[in-house]
Amino acid sequence: MHDLSVRRRMLVLSGLSALTFLAACEDKRVKELNTGITRDSAVTVLAQEIKGGGADSFPNVYTRDRYLINGKTYEILYFAPNNEKKGRDSVPFKKLTPLVFVDNKLVAKGWPAFDSIGKAQHLQVPDHK
Repeated sequence: MHDLSVRRRMLVLSGLSALTFLAACEDKRVKELNTGITRDSAVTVLAQEIKGGGADSFPNVYTRDRYLINGKTYEILYFAPNNEKKGRDSVPFKKLTPLVFVDNKLVAKGWPAFDSIGKAQHLQVPDHK
C-alpha cells in the first residue's frame, strides 16, 4: 500500500512539473494574447520586441493557413519567437505556437486547442509531435 501512494504522489508531481514546464515555455507575448482580440492587434503584440520594423506585415509569423468553412474564415498564424520565416528558415512545427482566428477574432492558442478545433472542423493540422 505504501508503494502505491508513493507512485501516485510521484505521478501527480511529474504531471504538475510538466504543466509548469509547458507554461514556462510559452513566449510572454503569446501569454499577453486574450481570446477575442483581433488579428491585427495580436500581430502588433507579437511584433513588440522586433527592432527596425520593415515591410513585413506578419512579423514573427512563420507561416499561416486560411480556410473558409460554413461561411466563417478560419486563419491560423504559426508564431515563431525568433522571427523565422518559411522559405528562409527551417523550423519544426513543434517549436511554433498556432494562433487560431475565426472571423478575425482569436479563439485559441497553442497545439492542444488547435488540435481540438482542427478535428472538429476537419482542418489539416501539421504534424507537431
